[in-house]
Parts: sequence; structure tokens; C-alpha cells
Amino acid sequence: MRLQLRRAMVAGHGKETREALARLESRLKRGPVTVLGPLAPDAALCEMYRRRGALEGDPLEFRAPTHTVVVPLNGLPRETRRRWKDSGHELFDLTLPSVRRAQTALNLLTLEHCKPLVAGFRDDAESLSIAGEAAGAAVVEDAEEAALLPFAPKFGIVCQTRITRRQASVTAEALRLRHPDSRMVFLDTTSLTMLERERSVEALSRWAESIIVAGDAKEASVRALIETARRLGLPAKAVADAGALDPGDFAGVGRIGLTAGEFSPDAVIEAIAARLETEGAGKSAT
Repeated sequence: MRLQLRRAMVAGHGKETREALARLESRLKRGPVTVLGPLAPDAALCEMYRRRGALEGDPLEFRAPTHTVVVPLNGLPRETRRRWKDSGHELFDLTLPSVRRAQTALNLLTLEHCKPLVAGFRDDAESLSIAGEAAGAAVVEDAEEAALLPFAPKFGIVCQTRITRRQASVTAEALRLRHPDSRMVFLDTTSLTMLERERSVEALSRWAESIIVAGDAKEASVRALIETARRLGLPAKAVADAGALDPGDFAGVGRIGLTAGEFSPDAVIEAIAARLETEGAGKSAT
């Protein structure tokens, strides 16, 4: 049986990420800079830009070996950015516009006297960046956590941009059920590109027997795509790079759909596809 491969129509870097990386590449032509923490939650992408002169520093150290410091794609809380400016460094801000919109939305909700919440993954830098814009903000990962939150007269919820809208809606609904007497403002700040990625996986699911998601297993968009595939009844796994593929993963599988998270580099996606196609040819020959 020959292994067949199809790619998702939308996979990998969205327009915002490509534009931010193009800005960084242009800046690196003038000399090295220090990124305040990982550039993005993908080891291959971070390593690519380290080789091009992007050093990595501690965002809470407030001193760096270069005058220019870079706010990573997931952003940083306002207070952290302010302290870096006060330390005399030049800030080169690569915060994705979708993340800025979520930060602004959370700020507006606090002005309306809401208890600020972020639906998202607590261990993700983007969620922490958004929550860091508002005093007392908390990150809520799922419906179970939402059901444990204490009463507040008014809740305001925004979303990490790279989770599924389903995850965000389920979290908000659980909070409504837990505190029916509370007022709630729910602002869906998930990104349009994330929705397009989900729909692309849904389209692949009509053909594929299994889904591979290129990217770091802990990165939010990768987790969201795996959740989407499994919800549709397909086995799915994250693959960080071509070297992480195991030929045994293809046993009994004839049709594989390939997609990728927001920060998986094009070169990594291409290498994974090439190895899948090579393994497919090998299976055909046996």
C-alpha cells in the first residue's frame, strides 16, 4: 500500500508572523539584537534566528548585551516593556497585531470594572503576555477551571489568539453556568488565521486517515490542531522536525494529512513532507 500525503490549505506562518519575521530579518542586517525570551514557542524557529544574530536574553533581567532589544512575537506585559525602556534600551516590538488586540480588549474590560480573564494555556507566553496587561487578570485553561472560579459581579473574558473558538466558548459557557447571577462580557479574540487552520484540517479529515501537525507539541496552535483532528475522529500527533518521525508511525496508514502550527518554519514543514513522501515510496516498494 502506497502512503499518500496531502497538505492542509492553511498551515504554518500566518501573514502577521511572516511580516514580523521579515521586519526582524531586515533589522538583523544592521547587527545583532537581543530577543527578550524565546522569539516564539518553536525551537527550530528560535535556532534559525540565533544563527542570524538574534541573541536570547532574560525578559526580567533589564539589561542586555545589545542596545536594541526585541519584544517577541507573543508580546510582553506593559510593565515589562516600560522597565526595559526606562533601562535605556531601544525596544524593537514584534508583538503580533492579534496579540495586541487581545491585550487592548482586556484593558477595555477592566475599565468596565470586569474581573479580567484570559481563556488559554497557562504555560504559554502569549496568555501571560495578555494577562499581564491587566491587574488581577487570571488565565483559565478549560471548563473545569472556569467552574471553580469564585463569584464576581462582572466577568470579562478574552482569548489567547491561537486556541480553538470551541475551547474559548466552552470555557465561557462553564463560567456562565457556575455564576448565573454574574454579568459577563466575552470578547472572542482568537485569530482568523487560527480559524482558517481549523477549517483546513476539517477539510483534510474527509480524506486523511491520520493527521501530522508540524511544530512543538506544547505550542498553542499545534495543540489546537491536534484537538480539532481528534474531535473529528482522526489520530493526530505533533512532529517537531523530520528527524522526529518514526517509520512505525505509518503502519497501516495509507493517507496522511499534513498541517503545521503558527511558528513552524517553512523549511521544517518541507523536510517533514519530503520524509513522508520518501517513506511512502519505501512502503510502495515493499
